[in-house]
Order: sequence, then structure tokens, then C-alpha cells
Amino acid sequence: MGGGLLQLVAYGAQDAYISGNPQITFWKGLFKRHTNFAMEPFRINFSGQIQWGTKQTALVGRHADLLYSTYVEVVLPRTTQNGDDYFWNNEASSLGYNLIKYVELDIGGQVVDRMYSEFMYLWGTLTQDLTGSLKLASLLSGPCEDGSGPSRLVYAPECGADGRQQKMNVLYIPLPFFFTRNPGAALPLIALQYHEVKINVLWNEAQFIAGNFTKDRKEDTSSVPSTYYPPIQDLPQAIQAALYIDYIYLDTEERRRMAQASHEYLIEQTQFNEEKGITGANNRIDLTFNHPVKELIWVVQPSYYTDCRIAAEAGLSRLRPFSYDNDPVFEQWLQINGQDRMDRRYGDYFNKVQAYQHHSGFFGGASLLSLLTGGGAGGGTSGTGAYMYSFALRPEEHQPSGTCNFSRIDTATIVMNMASLGGSGSSINPGLGDAQNWNVRVYAINYNVLRVMSGMGGLAYSN
Repeated sequence: MGGGLLQLVAYGAQDAYISGNPQITFWKGLFKRHTNFAMEPFRINFSGQIQWGTKQTALVGRHADLLYSTYVEVVLPRTTQNGDDYFWNNEASSLGYNLIKYVELDIGGQVVDRMYSEFMYLWGTLTQDLTGSLKLASLLSGPCEDGSGPSRLVYAPECGADGRQQKMNVLYIPLPFFFTRNPGAALPLIALQYHEVKINVLWNEAQFIAGNFTKDRKEDTSSVPSTYYPPIQDLPQAIQAALYIDYIYLDTEERRRMAQASHEYLIEQTQFNEEKGITGANNRIDLTFNHPVKELIWVVQPSYYTDCRIAAEAGLSRLRPFSYDNDPVFEQWLQINGQDRMDRRYGDYFNKVQAYQHHSGFFGGASLLSLLTGGGAGGGTSGTGAYMYSFALRPEEHQPSGTCNFSRIDTATIVMNMASLGGSGSSINPGLGDAQNWNVRVYAINYNVLRVMSGMGGLAYSN
């Protein structure tokens, strides 16, 4: 008797719990037939001329029945690396996000969701494994020859010596709205006959996109950061940008049902707790959120990194908007209605254990990605100044697996006790010490209900 047959007949009472009265087989493939559909990407233009620091609107055309994956395409001028003039603030894998401040989904004049660029960066870091991070970086990476460090704007002719058009630096910024992450929540444009769908983009200000400094500039010590910016001359004021949206065509019968029926969609929204500056050793960050929240994400970042006062080392820009390379928090915890939601925890618990437990990626993914892609000083972050806490078992999934209803909570607070940095400072700015000003920004991901009926759409629960 063969060894395999011996295993087969070695069947006892315990096996009844595993293979008794079987319900599936691994040796016969099964599949389900789906409804007929087709997908096509359409370009959606913004209204008017797009300029830095302005808010632009793109009216979503009625080209098909549903809306799915959505991207912002931005075309940047050709560049050369490490010149002495106008630097892009290029943190290798995240420049695309820094081009915008936030994006909004507007249905019938109501803002259904607003996502900030920093949140999109943090969410992409947490939800992508290494392969996904590499693919995401290929969409967002800045216009450097090797993907690292700052770069200088160069206006090359549109056509080369042979008459062919020269390639520009094209970035694609994926917008992780609720309808782009789950096909079952694709936005039913066909059922919104009387409401327009718009996507609004607030573009970042020019001085926060380009470092705009020469390498021999010294650290600014003035109390007014705006005096630190020399005139921006070479940065183009007009932006070449558009939306690309995957539209879904439905077959006749499903299209008719989708247009006539009423719909309720469980959607995800992003909330932002306004930035708070802290300087003391003991701090309380009040959370003003609503609705059932499944996850909190927050950052503690030196104010230097966003007010253009980082020392001008060789090859460095003075802007580091997505760098969190200092962990200034000794311990922190969450309080609800004045009661401790948990025991005091070291800061590492919220940026390491929580990410390991609930997410595919981790806050240090950008640093690892930078090393693998040969990124230098301009690429990545160790992620130690970014934190999260999940009320859900699997926050990356659309299926709810745990929430905390902040609408039924009077007060919610993150309590932070800051650590002593001992003057060791930062890898970017070695003079960083205990007296540094820190900015705290907190984001929440919550559930809400989008109702679509009688050709109109709106939120079931407001703030």
C-alpha cells in the first residue's frame, strides 16, 4: 500500500470536524457568471485655467453609467537634477501628492468627501505592500533622473532635433474615494439624473511645491517664514492637469434597474482635526469627529518641515511635508469622556504594533522603498512620527469590522507626553532639539450612508 493511501485510511473521530460531511472540494473548480459590462477611461477637463494655489472644479460628464477608478494627471516641465536654481520639493515617492492640498467629491452641491494630500500619502503607505508601494511610487515620483533628491526646472523645446515631441514628466495621483476602492460601491451616475457630480481640487501654493532655493542659502531665523521665499520666476503658473475616470457601461437590463431603483451605499469618509501646534512636555489633542469611526491616523512633525526653514544642506530641499523621521512622543493614549480608553502606551505601539496588526504596509515603507530604488536624501521617511489606532479588525476592507461612534461621545482626546530628544536632533536638521515646535494633525476614517433616489443623491447623516 502506498504512503498516500495510508494517510487516506488513517481516519478517526477527530477528522469528522475537518472533513466529515464535506461541503467543498479542492479538485473541481467552480465559478459564478457575472452581468455583462464594459469599462472605458475618459478624460475630464477642469474648468478655466489651472494655477497654483487656486481651487478648480471638474464637472463629471455623463459618458456612461457608473464611476470607478479616478486619477489626477499632472504634466510637469522637463528637469535636470541638482542644479543651483529652482528646486522641486521632491521626496521621491510622494511629489504627486504634494501638488495638491485636498480633493473633494461634490454631489448636487453637497461635499460628500474631502481627502487631504497628507492623508492620501499615509493611507497609501499603510495599505500597500512592497510591490504595491513600488507601483504607487511609479505613478507619483518626481521629475528626477534617478528618483532621488531635488531637481531643477528646465524648459526644453517641445520637439527634438528630429522633429518628434519630447517626453514630459507625467504624474498620476490616484484618488482613493469610496467608489474607487470597491466595485460594489461604484458611483451610480445613471441614477443621479438631477444632480451634477463634480470633483474639486485645491492646488498647493507654488512655494510649497518648489523648494525654490539655491544650495548656498543659509537657514532662515526670521519669525516670518514668508520673507524667506525669493521671487518664483521659473515655476510655471499654469498647470497642465486633468482627471481620468474609468466609466462603467452596464447591459440594458441592469442599467434600467440601476436607473430606476433607490440605492443606499455604505461609504467611507475622511475627517480632519485642524492642525495644532504644541511646544510643551504634556499635551492634549481634542478630537472633534463625528459618525462611526473605524480608524484614527495622526502625525507629530517638526514645524520646520513645512515652513521652509530646514538648513540648506547639499542636495536637500527645505520642504519635507511627508517626512516624520522623529518620534518625539514618549507615551500617549486615548481618552473618551474623560476615561482612559486604554493604558498608557509608548509611541512605538501606535506606529509599529498597530500597523503590523491591521495593515498590509507600514509607516516605514517609504524609507525601505527609498533604499531599494536608490533614493538619496530626498526620498522617504522612517515613519516614526506617524501613528494610528484602529477600532476595526480589518480597516482596509469595506466590510465593517468594528467602529467607535464619535457622534455619541462628548469628548475624545489624545494625551501625549513628549520625550527628551537630548539635542540629538534630526537626520535632516541636526540642530533640532527639545525646544522645537511640533505640529499635530489627526485624521479619522468614518462610515456614512449615501442615499440615491428620485435622480438625486445625498448623505443620510450630516456633521
